[in-house]
Amino acid sequence: MTSPIPKGNSKKIGTLLPSATEIVCALGLEKNLVGISHECDFPTSVTSLPKFTSSTIGQDRNSEDIHRSVESLLKNSLSVYDLDLDLLKLLKPDYLITQDLCDVCAVSFDQVTDACNKVLSANTKIISLRPQNLQDIWEDVHVVAQELEVIPAYEEFKEDVDRRIDFISKKVKTNGLEQKSVLTIEWYGPVMIGGLWLPEMIEIAGGRYLLATPGERALTVTRQNLSLIDPDVVIIKPCGFKLEQTLKELETLSRNVPLENWKATQKKNIFIVDGNAYFNRPGPRIMDSLEILSYCLHPETFPEFLEKYSQSLRRLERGLKVSLN
Repeated sequence: MTSPIPKGNSKKIGTLLPSATEIVCALGLEKNLVGISHECDFPTSVTSLPKFTSSTIGQDRNSEDIHRSVESLLKNSLSVYDLDLDLLKLLKPDYLITQDLCDVCAVSFDQVTDACNKVLSANTKIISLRPQNLQDIWEDVHVVAQELEVIPAYEEFKEDVDRRIDFISKKVKTNGLEQKSVLTIEWYGPVMIGGLWLPEMIEIAGGRYLLATPGERALTVTRQNLSLIDPDVVIIKPCGFKLEQTLKELETLSRNVPLENWKATQKKNIFIVDGNAYFNRPGPRIMDSLEILSYCLHPETFPEFLEKYSQSLRRLERGLKVSLN
């Protein structure tokens, strides 16, 4: 649900990462967007907008190649992204929403401030997001709503968030569900374990997180590290990878992760999820991600979530066979 744009609100908004675009749209301000990042793809109605950014790395590459390229760029103090200064100067956004959490996920904060100093007026307001847990995500939505003067839209959004979390929490408690151990894989060339808000989400869904630390960034681990654990459930959701991209790299996954040794494989509890749309974008669809997670942990308790997200979710079975749940 979204609230309408307040009468007279003609501020021009630019966003430099997908979660910022989704936040703006969730607050009912999609019509105020004048430009977005090249990775913004939801809602689909925004995809025709001008793109302020582009990647310096080819997108049709495997996870290991991408990792090597990113490491090389950062080692040489180069950016993973280009920022179109001419377009910024042309469109002159009143607000520019960016982030200060990860230079790999989106254009760096320093790059944005430098660009603004060069081509935008001092009146341009930069809103920077830096979420590290669920509360930070909701607070970022609140900050954006406050700056853009749409607090009623935020209140409506937060009511929906609280309702959905409460629904899951109550079902987990009242059904006395088993607390399953959960591993989330954010990348697999090398293997990185989902951190930040992921452990908190796992706890809400009635699980126990493995290897991760709440509020901390993704942890890089080896196959040997992974051989020392035996998760009940594994969620594979590579950052920025759509479902079909992940399915193309199952051999890499198998080489780096000891799937064959885990009870999660024996019990058919390994799930592949669209990591481009879910889990990795700290915005409104984190709630969708929590519902997907709840289904993966307790399919018999949350069957409605499979129906809702079936196009973005697959099971991985022995022999790297993929099934539709």
